[in-house]
Amino acid sequence: MTAAATPNIVVPESRGATLRLDCDVVVVGSGAGGATAAATLAEAGLDVICLEEGGYHPTAEYSADIPQMIAKILRNGGATAIMGRSPVPYLEGRCVGGSTVVNGGMCWRTPERVLDTWVNEYRLEALSARRLEPHFEEVERTINARYQDPGSEGPNNDMFKRGADRLGWKLSKNRRNQIHCVGSNDCVTGCPTGAKQSTISTWLPRLYARGGAVYTHCRVEKILQEGGRVVGVAGRIVDLDGERRFVVRSRAVVLAGGAVQTPILMLRNGIQVKSGQVGRNFTIHPNVKMAALFDHPVAVRGAHQAWQCIEFEHEGILMAPGLIPLAFQSVAFNDFGPRLAQRMRDHEHIATGGILVDDHASGRVQVLPFGIPLVRYDVTDEDQRRFIQGAAYLATLYFEAGAREVYTPFHHFPRLRSPDDIRRMKAAAPRVQDTEYFTAHLMGTVRMHGDARQGALSPDGQVWDRPGLYVADAAAMPGTIGVNPQVTIMALARHIALHLGDRLKSRAAA
Repeated sequence: MTAAATPNIVVPESRGATLRLDCDVVVVGSGAGGATAAATLAEAGLDVICLEEGGYHPTAEYSADIPQMIAKILRNGGATAIMGRSPVPYLEGRCVGGSTVVNGGMCWRTPERVLDTWVNEYRLEALSARRLEPHFEEVERTINARYQDPGSEGPNNDMFKRGADRLGWKLSKNRRNQIHCVGSNDCVTGCPTGAKQSTISTWLPRLYARGGAVYTHCRVEKILQEGGRVVGVAGRIVDLDGERRFVVRSRAVVLAGGAVQTPILMLRNGIQVKSGQVGRNFTIHPNVKMAALFDHPVAVRGAHQAWQCIEFEHEGILMAPGLIPLAFQSVAFNDFGPRLAQRMRDHEHIATGGILVDDHASGRVQVLPFGIPLVRYDVTDEDQRRFIQGAAYLATLYFEAGAREVYTPFHHFPRLRSPDDIRRMKAAAPRVQDTEYFTAHLMGTVRMHGDARQGALSPDGQVWDRPGLYVADAAAMPGTIGVNPQVTIMALARHIALHLGDRLKSRAAA
């Protein structure tokens, strides 16, 4: 074994006999859910091993070399997409820290109306606002959820706020897990200043303090089962020079690879509950990007997102600025050739933002013959109407802020030169097939439910019909929440880990 920066981060040797480990709990994944669960279980006095498929990349490694960074820390180099009426690209972190390394750092609690639904319709009394309150507080304290330092927001956020203020639209100020973020806007490729408080800086040190460890480059392929009970995992050491197997035996297994990878692993191992819900109820918070050209520089630097416009949340529409780094800014336009080149020359004058729709459709994660995964989601016509309306709202905001032109996600109506074009865009009713979408919020494929006939997980996070197997990531979420899910994932993971810790300790005492 070799260690990476700390003895608690272990890079296994790539050659040799099968690596065999034993522990109380093995956690698969080191992102928002996995790191939270691992730290919580270790603090309960259990021996915990966390397995991560990717490598460990400390702050000193993050750079402006975009191709190099996305190859290091994103699954498939960021080239992942959901199939459907219109493909939806998405990002998954594949490194120690998981997607907390590459997200924008927004910290929102689950809305109480959503929690009420989970309690009343999903029979999950433990997920009420009152009972989750201590978990939310602990999560926010641990990850340093706070507002940006004054002056660090940047002009991209300022233009968004100016337009909303002039229209009298309600704004909500974002809290982000950061300490003195300077607005370098490198969130997607890893924070180069160490300001973003990913699990590398927060939950994982708590795991290490109690003797837990993260083993990197470990791809879990097999969920070990004996006598109807899950007793560990096995797999391969990857991305290193060599080929070696590993086996981890444990009293319990916690899956936390995310809403895509967790159900794929379960299905490849033939784990499907009586309800048939593994891989179903896939929600993604689809969003679209927009941009606006101003007479003065607006995209020099600043926080990724300091505000959200919640004026139309009752319509299921959330709008926000989202500063796109120059290396990615070409995706904000439906132009090609000379026109795209001109847009890029104007990049300092272009503000970027987006619209998130609280979807009520759902997709599915499947495993086809020969183990081939299929991730599918279809944007509905009803949600498309909300995207068109949201684009009209955001264009209005940008024109009110002083924009000369606004760029849309619609292939056949890519540019608005004046507020009059907003009406024409709405009348054109762009189709789903002619719209560019994106998402960073994948949820709900192994949903928790108090009724085994309707869900995949029990209220304490254990897979129905599979003793010893737990899920503590976005896959466990009962449904869509309409806000950035990082804090929700961590709160659920802590709830699940505390119950698991109590169960294992009581068994040991008996």
